[in-house]
Amino acid sequence: MGDRYFLEMVCKKCGLRDMDVYFAPTCGFTTWKCKCGEEVDLIKYTGITEEMVSNKTEIAAIIDTINL
Repeated sequence: MGDRYFLEMVCKKCGLRDMDVYFAPTCGFTTWKCKCGEEVDLIKYTGITEEMVSNKTEIAAIIDTINL
């Protein structure tokens, strides 16, 4: 579990503007594919990794305190 983002992308190949790109690294939504076929790795594009936005460690710590 972690953060999700909505991005605005402009394709470098054809110039198409997509104003509703979903990016959620912890859920596997890490690429954007333009209608022209150009594919962008959103982790490389944004610099935001799964580890940076994951709250898995915090959730595990909370569960550990509940299961005493």
